[in-house]
Amino acid sequence: MPLARRGSGVRDRAATRMPLIEAKTARPQLTRSPVDRPRLCEMLDTAMGSPVILVCAGAGWGKTLLVSAWAQGRDHPVAWLSLDRHDNDPQLFWAYVVAALRVAGAVPEGNPLADLSSVPADQAERVRRLADGLGRLPHPTVLVIDDFHEITDEQVIGEMNDLLRHPLAGFRLLLISRAEPALPLHRLRAAGQVTEIRAKDLAFTEGEAATLLGGHGHTPTAPDLAVLVQRTEGWAAGLSLSAGYLAGRGDSGDLAEFTGHTRGVIEYLIGEVLSGRSRRQRRFLLQTSICERLCADLANAITAQHDGQRTLEQLESSNDFVVRLGEKPLWFRYHHLLREALGHNLLRETPTLVYELHRRAARWYASNNSVMEALNHAIAAQDWAYVGRLVTGEAAPLILSAHRHSLARVLQQVPAEKLNSSPELVVCAAVLLFHSGDYDAIPARVEHARRMLRRRPDHTRRPVEIMLLTLQLAADRVVGDMPAVHAGSTDLLAMLSAQARAEGAAVVQHRAIALNNRGLAQLWLGRPEAAARDLWAAASAARTAGLDLAEINAVGHLALLQVMCGSVHEAAGLAAGARDLIERGGWRNTIQSVATHLAQALIHLERRDLVAAEQAATAGMRAHDSDPEAAQRIVVHGVRARLALAHGDLATARHHLHSAREDRNARMRVPGLDRWLSLADDEVELAAGHPEKIAQRPGGETDDLRHQVVRARAALGVRNPRLAEQLLSVTRPAVPAHTVAAVEAGIISALIADGRGHAGQAAALLSDAVVLAEREGIRRPFHTHAGGRLEELLHRLQLSNTGATTAFIDEIRAAHRAGSAEGLSERETEVLRLLPTNLTAGQIATELGISINTVRAHQRAIYRKSGAARRSDTVVWAREHGLL
Repeated sequence: MPLARRGSGVRDRAATRMPLIEAKTARPQLTRSPVDRPRLCEMLDTAMGSPVILVCAGAGWGKTLLVSAWAQGRDHPVAWLSLDRHDNDPQLFWAYVVAALRVAGAVPEGNPLADLSSVPADQAERVRRLADGLGRLPHPTVLVIDDFHEITDEQVIGEMNDLLRHPLAGFRLLLISRAEPALPLHRLRAAGQVTEIRAKDLAFTEGEAATLLGGHGHTPTAPDLAVLVQRTEGWAAGLSLSAGYLAGRGDSGDLAEFTGHTRGVIEYLIGEVLSGRSRRQRRFLLQTSICERLCADLANAITAQHDGQRTLEQLESSNDFVVRLGEKPLWFRYHHLLREALGHNLLRETPTLVYELHRRAARWYASNNSVMEALNHAIAAQDWAYVGRLVTGEAAPLILSAHRHSLARVLQQVPAEKLNSSPELVVCAAVLLFHSGDYDAIPARVEHARRMLRRRPDHTRRPVEIMLLTLQLAADRVVGDMPAVHAGSTDLLAMLSAQARAEGAAVVQHRAIALNNRGLAQLWLGRPEAAARDLWAAASAARTAGLDLAEINAVGHLALLQVMCGSVHEAAGLAAGARDLIERGGWRNTIQSVATHLAQALIHLERRDLVAAEQAATAGMRAHDSDPEAAQRIVVHGVRARLALAHGDLATARHHLHSAREDRNARMRVPGLDRWLSLADDEVELAAGHPEKIAQRPGGETDDLRHQVVRARAALGVRNPRLAEQLLSVTRPAVPAHTVAAVEAGIISALIADGRGHAGQAAALLSDAVVLAEREGIRRPFHTHAGGRLEELLHRLQLSNTGATTAFIDEIRAAHRAGSAEGLSERETEVLRLLPTNLTAGQIATELGISINTVRAHQRAIYRKSGAARRSDTVVWAREHGLL
């Protein structure tokens, strides 16, 4: 019977909203008609024959203006993504790429990118999912990435290069960059798969320059125009600045005095943009230059004024250096040169104010659920105390999630000497230790922070204490100290209960983590009912808090719990729900997905789908290796041992079981897991033909049906059917029924009844076992007892049964016939090849260099797997299956 259920299913959820998504995925809008440059638009049209198009030139060459104007007239999706220096994070970068494609309408329903709630944390999985989604776009699509020079992260560059190794039909990548991208484009260039538009192409001709200046109301003479184009080298920004220069002098200015020297142009730009501005506007421009992008509310927070919207719209309409992002006037950005120059002047005029402006920006972003942006500004403000408060409060969900790499990158900017200055910053230091895997050092940091907290008022201590306890739990869980995890989780839940009224949202997030930890502690301590209650509550809390990874962890462990307790059908439903979350979120290789993979491996084992079981076990090992955890490592060994046993490879099974007990640290306490491993030990001994080792061992008071079945098998092995019958007749109502064990108990009882000549009783017992097995999809127990009398009993039952179970019985018998040929271990195959000879068991032992008892154990296994009773029958069977 399945354990008590505390919820139903796994809720579908739409993709989460990312900060600044509208600003970063909006194509820059042009308030003035651009100069018509058909030659460049034709170049871009022709470039669509190449997988990669690179528009590369320095600042102010009109790259963005050109591509934006060209994109406006396309009849196929053109996705736009504007980057900045904060996007040097693989998950964040690709999340914005996916968002840009969605905003452009390029991703239809059913595409792998349509339901991607978050980008996978694992690099290989991330590239695979992106390539799959991009390759299945139904229409030709162009992805424009503006300011690609901002990307310097080697991992982002490497993943982009991986995607470009195999160009996708219908997908075009258009990169706009001030500098040569770090991408290794030489291979694509050699293959003719890159079209490049450089500064020499973007340079204005004299005709285009005349059109540009004419749009500003200027008609320079041909000689002056030639000089201007020569001086500026066709630089678009320089030409635009020259128009302002001429306007300021009523067309009487000497163009010889206007140069394209970068410093002079920047000085002119500052003078032109700031001159004539009111004091209020001038202050607005200087103070808001600290942000990459602006909206009215953010501008108001920084300037402590209330006219942000009006000022931004006025600035946009009065010059080309304030650009609106998107159709609606919600987000704006300054021209890069202007922003840099404004920042320089701000630092020169009011250096101490810069820190205060960053503090205001940090608090605005924090109040608008953009924690990472808030942390970046808090770092720029050198407001270390606020950095600590953000981490212990609003950034808490990131600490134990797939986004912790981004958080660690920010925290690494805090000076080392500051990380000891407050309890909150000690928490930051502990987070960095956790990120680096130095779990042994975390308890000392936690204790240090607690000493610092002793003189604090309760209301300021509680958030820090919650985080300290959460970090301690994480460290205890990693080393497998389950009593400590259970005690700490209970303390944390009590603490959260007292905090619930003050900080509801944060409490739900921490509650989901605490319940997760206590649930798995209960599981590995051998308390399945209590574990089920906590894990169902954890899954519900995680759904409410929107914590996908916590939900995956809880539901995956529920599936593992159910299959370990024999409820295969229930476990399969839970594992499928967790797997759906994993696939949609791209979480396949995270530590939180390990339980789901291992649960699926055990489910497939019980259903005798060994190929699928191997695949799931491999996925679990790969995910575990990304972030090892002691208890999970033991489960991995246990699953591998059961797989080896299913294949008849007893040596490998023993190796994994030995490793499961040896590969431990001094703090590991997992009695529930140890009992699970002991069952595998007994099953290996039975498969090796040593039932006497189990039959001689007394049973324990806490033995459940699984242990009773193993002991009953051992009793049969030593020819004591009466003891086997007594063992199976014992009922233990306090322990939940184990469905798999119940099926095997029915099989054994049927075999005992048949041996006593009670054919009717045997048929009834076996029929009940078959009905239960069919309902749950269980096949392994039939394979374990395959051959001999069970085959005959199944055949008789099939002949007498007209119900739905007939097909199931036929499937079992067919699987025995097909699987027996494939189930021999390497050593069993060696013994089999010597059976057609006249060698005795002793001579075979000498030939193979093993003991005679080992040869006889292998012979018994071969007879069992072949369904044969004699050596000659086994040889006939082996020849029929092509094994000899």
